[in-house]
Amino acid sequence: MTWDRAWRAAMLSALLTLCAVGFAQAPARGFLGVGLIDNPGGGAVVGVVAPGSPAERAGLKVRDVVTTVNGSQVAGAAALTDAVLAMNPGDTAHLNVLRGRGSAAQQLSIDVTLGVPPTASSSAPQPNQAMPGAPMAGAEHPVGRAAADLPLAVAGYSRFLDPLEQAFTIEVPSGWRTVGGLARRSALQVNPFLRSLSPDKMTYLLIGEPVLPSYVPPSPLRNTLGYREGKLFDSGLGGLSMVLHFMSGTEFARAYGQTVLAGLCQQVQFLESAERADMAQNADQLVPTVIPSISSGGEARFACTHNGQPMQARIEVVTRTTRDDVMWNVIFLKGWLAAKSQAERAEEILTRVGASLKFDPQWLQKQSNLDQQAANAINHRMQEFFRREQGVIQNLNAVDTSFSSMDEIVSGYSTYHDAATGQDYKLDNVSPYKWIDNSTSRIFSTPSNVPPAWGGALTPLAHVAQ
Repeated sequence: MTWDRAWRAAMLSALLTLCAVGFAQAPARGFLGVGLIDNPGGGAVVGVVAPGSPAERAGLKVRDVVTTVNGSQVAGAAALTDAVLAMNPGDTAHLNVLRGRGSAAQQLSIDVTLGVPPTASSSAPQPNQAMPGAPMAGAEHPVGRAAADLPLAVAGYSRFLDPLEQAFTIEVPSGWRTVGGLARRSALQVNPFLRSLSPDKMTYLLIGEPVLPSYVPPSPLRNTLGYREGKLFDSGLGGLSMVLHFMSGTEFARAYGQTVLAGLCQQVQFLESAERADMAQNADQLVPTVIPSISSGGEARFACTHNGQPMQARIEVVTRTTRDDVMWNVIFLKGWLAAKSQAERAEEILTRVGASLKFDPQWLQKQSNLDQQAANAINHRMQEFFRREQGVIQNLNAVDTSFSSMDEIVSGYSTYHDAATGQDYKLDNVSPYKWIDNSTSRIFSTPSNVPPAWGGALTPLAHVAQ
């Protein structure tokens, strides 16, 4: 393998670690402004140089290999990051750098005057609570445009096991940040879900949504009984249903995408939608039912901006309604969000991931054989299910936060208060209105003061004036 091919392979499979850490309530630490990966022969390879950063001003370039800092050998990206974080703004980092390869390689000595992390000098409020696995505000600096210019590659796939009930396995990209599980609202109402975020935070995969209830369409009789559009009620055995007019797969894909994407990236624009009869047919084969039903498949495409780069997204949904119009459900939901140049590859990866989903036969058999007594026993244990679920959902919220944090310099952060629990959250302002599902702690963002129509038991989080 040539040096160039080795470089490209490393760049595509390694996490770009940024030397930029600083907290508003603590003294600012040194800021270099580069993305780093380990060099196979020792040292740290510069993968990205942030525009206007101390590294750019000092003359560091992409593909430079930093071999020493202040006279100490650099074992890898983490070692250089730790060395920079141990210094203060204004200190000088003395770097030995190898530039080029082969006979053209140069040994350079570069002195960098460290700066202040962008958020350390910002007036944006910082988180007073970090959800599990979530970066504190200002912990990372946008990586610039270089990441989107590189082909999106996956070094391999790893087996992910549902941590809550071991109900399913799925193959996910190795090295990606993945959260998933089985959200159980009741004995008979379960929602598998998964989120996976690429190391450079530029590609986001989603399958399923943990907060979805069952739906029943409005009717004159239900209106008379007080069950109007948007009403939530207990559908039996602890399940939750919502009165909502039937939405085809295409309609639901658009409505869902406009809500969820607004909490992840900026300037969301709906592009187009299309019916997908093939998806409906596939869903009927994968999720058969003995109840006479009609399935509807559809997709919706969107554009937005993330980290200053043009993004594209696609959401695919299959909904199914009973022929007697008694109830309907979302039985299939998946999507991706990626840099415009990576859209086709993101679609390929999501297809590969989705096709690998497998439910445990014993779990399926047990679930399908639930009788009234067994269902009641499960419902008595629901608080334990909810407790375990909330930890996983908090990690899911953290993945969303991690993705949107790359836009934090533009949007800033604000405090939001949950009146039901007394909990305060520091959340980005990519979309300023926040909603929480109290049974799972799932948080959604919207650009206007209107909750997602499909969202179930969502209540607003109050914005706290600073």
